[in-house]
Amino acid sequence: MRTRPRRHPLHKSVLMTAMVLIAAGTLSGCSATPAPSPSDTPKPVAAATAAPTATPPVFTTSDEALAAAEAAYSTYLAAGDRAGAIGSESWNSYLSLTTGSELAGVVAAREDLVSRGRALTGTTSFDSMTLQSSSATPGATWEIHTYVCIDVSGSTMIDAAGRSVSTPDRQVRWPMVVVFVTSSSHSNQLLVSESRVWSGSNFCSP
Repeated sequence: MRTRPRRHPLHKSVLMTAMVLIAAGTLSGCSATPAPSPSDTPKPVAAATAAPTATPPVFTTSDEALAAAEAAYSTYLAAGDRAGAIGSESWNSYLSLTTGSELAGVVAAREDLVSRGRALTGTTSFDSMTLQSSSATPGATWEIHTYVCIDVSGSTMIDAAGRSVSTPDRQVRWPMVVVFVTSSSHSNQLLVSESRVWSGSNFCSP
């Protein structure tokens, strides 16, 4: 049975991933990662490993790491919905939840929308988040790799006149790889560092 979707207000960069960046060819696949198990079977995950220092690990179990990733992603989606114009306080608060390539991608996606007179409206959801790996990095921060299904069936892209420009036969469920990192070696705050479409078979059921 598929986990009930977590509904959140529309998250702009996720929809850009599914609706715009794929067509533009700006997203890379995850060919180096083993394909996730089918959604109706148990998914093997890597156990959280101890940090290579005397500092106790931030996440001591896989379940704890997954719960933290789900909570961080929920916060991230909500902040994306509240984000106003580029440079606004809400926009900067949203960016503070990202780092690395995700930060750059979020900014580029918004700039692309604005330049083309496009906007996004509606709701999106995510479900079936599973843990691929959780481990300490050489810099003593923590990194979590997850698989997640993004559902954009409740969202649409509109033009400056408010008309929908989304195609009716578009794919609405996308298999994604989302990577989180802790903000420091002593913090359990997770930042989204990367989001990319899974390049293998679609593990998200219709």
